[in-house]
Amino acid sequence: MQLVRVLPATKVAHLERDNARILCLKVPQRWKSPIDISPHADAAREAILSWFAQLGCSTAELERAERFDIGGYVGIPFPNLDLDQTTRIGKYLALWLLWDDVHVEELSSGWRIDAAAVLAGRQPANPSRFDAGWWQLMQEFRTRRSPAWIRRVCEVMKQWSDMAADEAKLEFRRRESGALPRFTEQLEMRIATIGMYGTACLLEEIHDDEPPASFYTHPIVQMLQYLSGKIVGLGNDMFSLAKDSVQGQLNLASTLMLESSVGVRDALATLVRLHDEAVAQFDQLAAQLWPWASMVYPGAQRWVQDLRVASLGFSLWESQAPRYTAHQIVEDGQVLAPRFTFFDSAPLEPGAPAPVVGLVG
Repeated sequence: MQLVRVLPATKVAHLERDNARILCLKVPQRWKSPIDISPHADAAREAILSWFAQLGCSTAELERAERFDIGGYVGIPFPNLDLDQTTRIGKYLALWLLWDDVHVEELSSGWRIDAAAVLAGRQPANPSRFDAGWWQLMQEFRTRRSPAWIRRVCEVMKQWSDMAADEAKLEFRRRESGALPRFTEQLEMRIATIGMYGTACLLEEIHDDEPPASFYTHPIVQMLQYLSGKIVGLGNDMFSLAKDSVQGQLNLASTLMLESSVGVRDALATLVRLHDEAVAQFDQLAAQLWPWASMVYPGAQRWVQDLRVASLGFSLWESQAPRYTAHQIVEDGQVLAPRFTFFDSAPLEPGAPAPVVGLVG
């Protein structure tokens, strides 16, 4: 049973949007990069699609990737990179998304790239096109990053793969028996599988700068990574509700509707509130890192700011990517679509230097 009314975007152009404040995502201005999207986004997209074809992706997979808006997927969260970095990071993100769609969600293939094998140059036996892509990327990273970084990113990806498989099993169980996970359980799983733990590793590649282990083990740093996943995960399910409804997939909003007996507007409003609370908590915790963080890791303030921009950037991408906007939720003759507003906020973290924002390369 479809809980919400969903129409193709072409059928709702004449309808007004619901401008209720409860559907408004409120974000401090400092989270938003002054550069809306990388000037290298289009060139990176073409290079990545060509790379997918070289890996042996099928026509259907290439068409699916085209609908990702690959340029926006890398260019909005990471707007300050040069072309080489934009392409490298874009390959990682786009391969991850395509692999998840094609293999992981169908429980047909997990993470097979072992750090020891990467460091020793041993390719996995009988690699799939996705294994081959990951192997190529890891070999490229091996020439640029420390063995500790390779081990950490492979462990993060293995943990992500295992959690994504668990999430897929929940979906299969729901389809077979109708059993729904609890909202809180599904939210925690979404935070773990949205990919922000792996994205944090990419921040080090971007700046060729790896924090000491003591930075990542600090409880506040760990919580900032968790909150970044919560922010992006909630955004994902807000903006993908129409798509997920059409495809009959689990979504936080639809689970909340069934669990709490609320309508779609109230369910989306709850996700908006949780999103805004996570943004505020992120900033409150970040302010408590100083001066410790800058003494342990000189790049700490930049890392925190990059994580802000990437977290918001993925949500902005989710709000306009064709895979999400092809269908819209309609209620009472209006389109229900959360929207962003930005407001001036208090000064940055006490004791932290102002971020340097500009285009690299």
